[in-house]
Amino acid sequence: MPITADQITINNFPDLFRKIIADKQAAGIQAIQNNPPDLLERAQSYGTRFANDSWGWSSNIWHRSAANTSVVNTEQELTDSHRELMLRVLEHIIARPMIQADASLGSPQSLARMHCRLYCDPQYPDIPYRWQQICFPGDATEEPDATLFFIPQYLGNPPMPNDPSNLLQVIRFPNHNYTICTASSYQGEVKKGFLSHWISYCYLQGGTGEHAACREFTVKTPTGEEKRIIMGCWGLTGSGKSAHGMYVLNDQIYQLYADEFGLDLAEICYDNYIKNDDIIGWFDRVVAGSERGAWTKTEGVDENQAGIYDAAMSAEALHENTEWDESGNPAFDAKLFQHNGMLNRNARSVLSLEDTGAFDGSVDSTAPPNMAVFISPGYLTDYAWLKLNDIDFAVKVLADGRTVGHPAQSQEGIGETKYSSRYCLPFTMGVTNAEHLHRFREILRRRSAEGSPIEVYQINTTGKVGASYGWGTVQLNGEEHEMPRVHFEQTPDGPKAVGGTGPSIEETEVFLIQAARGAVQWAPHPLWGEKVLTPLSVPGITAQRLRDLDPFTYRSAEEMEKLLHAQVILGKYYNDIQCPGLHPDIYTAMDF
Repeated sequence: MPITADQITINNFPDLFRKIIADKQAAGIQAIQNNPPDLLERAQSYGTRFANDSWGWSSNIWHRSAANTSVVNTEQELTDSHRELMLRVLEHIIARPMIQADASLGSPQSLARMHCRLYCDPQYPDIPYRWQQICFPGDATEEPDATLFFIPQYLGNPPMPNDPSNLLQVIRFPNHNYTICTASSYQGEVKKGFLSHWISYCYLQGGTGEHAACREFTVKTPTGEEKRIIMGCWGLTGSGKSAHGMYVLNDQIYQLYADEFGLDLAEICYDNYIKNDDIIGWFDRVVAGSERGAWTKTEGVDENQAGIYDAAMSAEALHENTEWDESGNPAFDAKLFQHNGMLNRNARSVLSLEDTGAFDGSVDSTAPPNMAVFISPGYLTDYAWLKLNDIDFAVKVLADGRTVGHPAQSQEGIGETKYSSRYCLPFTMGVTNAEHLHRFREILRRRSAEGSPIEVYQINTTGKVGASYGWGTVQLNGEEHEMPRVHFEQTPDGPKAVGGTGPSIEETEVFLIQAARGAVQWAPHPLWGEKVLTPLSVPGITAQRLRDLDPFTYRSAEEMEKLLHAQVILGKYYNDIQCPGLHPDIYTAMDF
């Protein structure tokens, strides 16, 4: 008897899937290809083989489908659009076999090991192959903790509920532990789909799941003592999270710092290891890595980002939307491919952490975390670097998730200021942002009370200091507010902010290492006072360069106060939407 849309519920969709599989198998028809070993061979027929023997594929959509994603928590939230897409997925599965691929997030000994099962359209074997290379092995005989149904086909998709201008492509069911993805063959839909479930899973295990990288290194303090740094690095896609979270120090890089900054970095920073690139479990006593590999944005990467570059140039790398040079090798300078009429800004590669030259075999930290870095790029009020000296203020920065738009996120709002709570808004589900933020605050407060505080920094690597702007009015909750508007110019790479300057990756690395050593001298923020500290001197950075990276060089105190007041209003506006229930002390931490 045919399935109809009105019969479908969140609870019975997996049962209907299992019934289809059982009925096909009873008829002698293959329904499941269980973890087939020949996925790469199948995918090679439509892949690109580079001169260095690595492989690459292109996706039909070159960014995530955040605007086309719906999160459904309860049966009462299920709409006709959801049921219609769920029906079309089941109809598709009736007509063809599905690849089953099992893997795990979290190392075998992790506090947050989660078994994942992917069911994928067999026309796209590269997707399960690449995804399994990132993850830890999974036992196909175990029941999965999370399941993802992946049909990268247009299924006559219905419109998004309450938004007829967008097609519904992805439905996530956090409380029922499965996700449905359609239309897009972008690998990020599978990777982030499972990681979205893992973020809430980490919370249930006593930590908090964060959109952050993790690396650890040893510094020598000005007094000659050694200090092991376990650094989390938060940021939305395209903000520089991989650049700093996967930063590798080798002889070439040490020489670069000697030439550019006059620093013998090898003497003060060493034993640098990458732990994870993208999503981590932040616990009181350990940072838990989610994946054994990385899927990293590579455009613009060169030899100075040694870890990413070396791994991406390996014959073992698996590329997506990646160009080639005149020799036929992978190329990362974004001058050949276009997407939506713009030069491609979202080439990515599956990388082996071993190929970075900075991996010790474990994705979990060897000590408790003691350094948190928030990449919050902006144009108007931001210093290049700050120390967040007040716990509630630091959590407020994380609650705001203030950043700028990047083509990897969506094709809308590129370059513009946006708020994405915890830099994790598209991936937070099941457990609210406020719950994650309160858990993070508990960890900071407990560690501070124990005398082993976690130092928190805010950096502006991909933003600018002192960009040009004007004022306009916006309506927020029925009230009119004056808000600054950054001036942009169109370039072949997309819109760019006019004027100002920004720190290089190398300058920011100098700051992070010197801050970790305790070698930076600080001054209170001119408006926020001791809650926020600004760098007075950073060994290796000239006094003139620090002035260039100080917004008060370009703005008067009165102008800065007006700009920050607008930022506070806008931050609270988005807090109300994205993390309701936030503790009042956090919500008001930026007031002055």
